[in-house]
Amino acid sequence: MDNPLTSIDYSKTIFSPRWFIENLLYIVDKNGKLVRFKLNEEQNILMNHIEFCLANDLPIRMIVLKARQIGSTTFFAAFGFWMACMNPNVSYNIVAHRDDSAQNIYNKSRVFYQNLPKELRPATIQFSSEGITFNNKEGTGINSRIIFATASEDVYRSLTITYLHQSERAFFKGDIVAIDNSLNQTVAYLPKTVIVKESTANGYNWFKDEWDLAVKGKSAYTPFFFPWFVHSEYRMPVPKDFVLTEEEKELKERFKLDDEQIYWRRFTIENNCNGSIDQFKQEYPSTPEEAFIASGTSVFGADTIAKGYASCVEPKKVELKSVPMNEKLLVWKEPETFTKKEYQKKSVWNEELQEYELVDSDLVVAEYTYKTPYTIGIDTAGLGADKNQIVVINNITLEMVARFEKENLSEELLAKVAVEIAKMYNNAMIAPETNYSPEICNYILKEGYKNIYIRENITRQDQRIAGGIEYGWKTTTKTKPAMISFLRSQLNENPSLIRDREFWYEAEYFILEDREKNIMNAAKGHFDDIIIATSIAMYVAQSPQAKQSYEIVKDEVQHFAVDILKKAKKKKKTPIKKGVYNNYA
Repeated sequence: MDNPLTSIDYSKTIFSPRWFIENLLYIVDKNGKLVRFKLNEEQNILMNHIEFCLANDLPIRMIVLKARQIGSTTFFAAFGFWMACMNPNVSYNIVAHRDDSAQNIYNKSRVFYQNLPKELRPATIQFSSEGITFNNKEGTGINSRIIFATASEDVYRSLTITYLHQSERAFFKGDIVAIDNSLNQTVAYLPKTVIVKESTANGYNWFKDEWDLAVKGKSAYTPFFFPWFVHSEYRMPVPKDFVLTEEEKELKERFKLDDEQIYWRRFTIENNCNGSIDQFKQEYPSTPEEAFIASGTSVFGADTIAKGYASCVEPKKVELKSVPMNEKLLVWKEPETFTKKEYQKKSVWNEELQEYELVDSDLVVAEYTYKTPYTIGIDTAGLGADKNQIVVINNITLEMVARFEKENLSEELLAKVAVEIAKMYNNAMIAPETNYSPEICNYILKEGYKNIYIRENITRQDQRIAGGIEYGWKTTTKTKPAMISFLRSQLNENPSLIRDREFWYEAEYFILEDREKNIMNAAKGHFDDIIIATSIAMYVAQSPQAKQSYEIVKDEVQHFAVDILKKAKKKKKTPIKKGVYNNYA
């Protein structure tokens, strides 16, 4: 144990949680030694935010997605101990996911208290794993308390709490709605009140939803994520025969790691994670997305989604003119047309080969304009969908090049928007999903646009459009697995085909509900509109109806050689003058 502080002014302790924690609190380290609590880099970041909120009289609301053993639980327990020990009428309440976790936080608090200077230890009338009450028998003490509990439907109901610490919230058992109904009203939204939600990831549950809202700035909580490699202890000496794998080389380059960190990762996977990289990613994530993906059940693979997120870029926003509205077309790549010149050949002697060969001369004999073919998939806002989605796919590369979304838009107006986008993208083929209603196809036809996907293998006669043709895509128990499977195979090979962050957000929550029956849907409370529109467009783009090669714009072909000949014929011949000519040869 370090030498205790002597002859010191303790007046700072009431006002500075940082000073209190780093100078007066002790913890038991990983080697079983009692040492003074010194904030690590991650804990310093958390403390900076707390100090900012306290200085500006702001309520403290924090959500922390963590790797294992970075010390966030210990830090929040130390901060709660300072609040209850140094301030009157404070209630610091811990909710853990298991009894042993609550017991662990109690043990930390007991070590804090026992190693405080005697003159700073407040009187207690209760000191057990159920709670610590700082008061005296006469009731003239500071009247603060620390309470330990596990998550339940009635936990802390009707209490008034100053600091609510929810540890490993993603692993709470029971009805989370009932648990939150009990907890949410206990802490007023006032300065110097605190709610902390900290946890490792546990798939796509309530904690993931809360994290996403915080990241998007749609909740009162400030998000904090700490990847495993920022923790200074997560490194090991490298053996002489250490050789990086290809996967480790990519990881090292992506996150700027050193070999000691890579070797620690390899050792931890082999010895602490049963050889499972996915388990390592859940316990020691490199990115927030990786943490949730590795612990989830998404149809799309964890690596695919992580790489997809990494490839995302912000789209250009283009205003549409067919319908007055604020929503804009999101464009990652503009419609593609290009020119190709054909040159007259000439014969040139090749010294190396010792023969003549034909090469391009400088004379242009023809110039062709090509346009790229595109396919548009549409998921209309029918029953259960939140927005109309229009996705544009490049038929050659299968890249998503543009997307439009809007809720509360009639099928007639949606058809106008789709036709405008289709014309913009080289008269793209439009494939609207018609599960909810086939009327959108009629509206597209009324716009005078005829490049619409015609359904193959027609079995029903009651929904045919005039002329015996049935337009649009039908998502069924047979077509859905096929189109999702094709989308997944393309993205597994090349996740950067889609650079849309919102697509990958939906992909996280697109789960396999029944493996035997191959039933795939969005998780409860989430949507799959972008995924459905994208998979329709990509599947149709490689169908026999869609063009898979660049198309020549025939009316723009310029045959320069022919033009030269025509001009030559039009030249007037020089007449021969009459007279006598002598031959002086």
